[in-house]
Amino acid sequence: MKYKFIIAIIILFLLGIPQPILAQDNPTNPVYVVQPGETLTEIAQKFNVTVNEIISINNISNPDLISPGIRLYIPGLNGISGELTTHTIGVGEYLNNFVLKYQIPKNILTQVNRITSPNEIYAGSNLIISVDQAKPKIKARLVQKTNQSVFESAVILGVNPWKLSIENNLTANTQLLPSDIVYLKSDENAEEISSITSLLKSISIDPLPLSQGNTVTINVISNQPINLTGKLNGFDLHFFQNAENNYYALQGIYAMAEPGLSSFLLNGSSSDGQNFSFQQMLLLKQTAFQKDPPLEVSDQAIDPAITKPEDDYVKGLVSVISDDKLWSGKFLNPVDEPVCYKSKFGNRRSFNGSDYIYFHTGLDFGVCAPSHNIYAAASGKVIFAGPLTIRGNVVFIDHGQGIFSGYFHQSQIKVNVGDVVHAHQLIGIIGATGERVTGPHLHFEIWVNGVQVDPLDWLQNNYP
Repeated sequence: MKYKFIIAIIILFLLGIPQPILAQDNPTNPVYVVQPGETLTEIAQKFNVTVNEIISINNISNPDLISPGIRLYIPGLNGISGELTTHTIGVGEYLNNFVLKYQIPKNILTQVNRITSPNEIYAGSNLIISVDQAKPKIKARLVQKTNQSVFESAVILGVNPWKLSIENNLTANTQLLPSDIVYLKSDENAEEISSITSLLKSISIDPLPLSQGNTVTINVISNQPINLTGKLNGFDLHFFQNAENNYYALQGIYAMAEPGLSSFLLNGSSSDGQNFSFQQMLLLKQTAFQKDPPLEVSDQAIDPAITKPEDDYVKGLVSVISDDKLWSGKFLNPVDEPVCYKSKFGNRRSFNGSDYIYFHTGLDFGVCAPSHNIYAAASGKVIFAGPLTIRGNVVFIDHGQGIFSGYFHQSQIKVNVGDVVHAHQLIGIIGATGERVTGPHLHFEIWVNGVQVDPLDWLQNNYP
């Protein structure tokens, strides 16, 4: 009797716990598994439905109890079943070659994603697909040459011309054109080429979509030694080699870059005379930067007659690109523990009653440790050590390959121009020098190919 009473109490207790999801037995609707940090609003936006529609079909009693791992039915996606995921369109992917490579019916893909024109698909945009569709079904194997027939392409690849035509959705009225990519179902060991050119095995841009204040890595793997140049969002790219036929470039995205579309251009040439030029529009999204409280500074601290010459001088300092990579691994905090932040990168700022037309170009470390020491965040060479009107006593370190760090408002500078420093070497003391300062702190900057980026990213991740 005692045990029956205890069991009854447990059952009543469990019944009293709020149940976040009581999904209907509705196998006609696809399912999405909630990812860490996602809200119902974000999920609804991802699948172009309303929050109320998701709540209704899943019998959700308390939307605040949504947690990672919960399976949600998604309404309104006729023609797709199973578990849903999203695919980020990569470099060289377009609607037509995507449906070929993943063998997804084009009419279903366009219907589910509400695509009215192939021109709506940009690198960095997301397509809704099922998990079963997420793995490529065929590989890019050959670039069609001028005056080369389907039969000749089939002979080169050692396959039946009929098989080649079927897998590339060719009919009697459609033919492969010069520079078209030929796709085939192949075993895992079959050599694949990039959909851009046969000179390349692959090209990737990470992260996509582009985002204000981010550091972007462009990775290229080629089939032979190659010379690469390019542009991203108006900045010339500088490529470096980290393994045989492996190349990379790093580029910062300006914190106030216009959201929308950004141009990417890649040119390549090989020693045997082969060349290619590729261009694609990439999606660039707005970052949710916060607003700092309005700040009061001296008039000359925001006078363009004073600030512009200094800004131009600093841009000149960080514009010299050296080939050697002097840093290794993550950058280190430039101050002692415990670390505290007064203002983060990208925060929108108002000076002396202005609109929020300024942004914070670095990461401010407050004085929270017993010492006021400033350390080099990574190994490099000191290229500037001295006073500037706005920035105060400053040290700039060149880490190689277009990567620079800056340390502002110092009370004392402990290094000289030309010094080669190692990570965590003492370079100065925290102070409050310079016109645009409201108290003792370290303003810490990272520049990537001429653009200030979020330093926290470099403190938390390895580049390249």
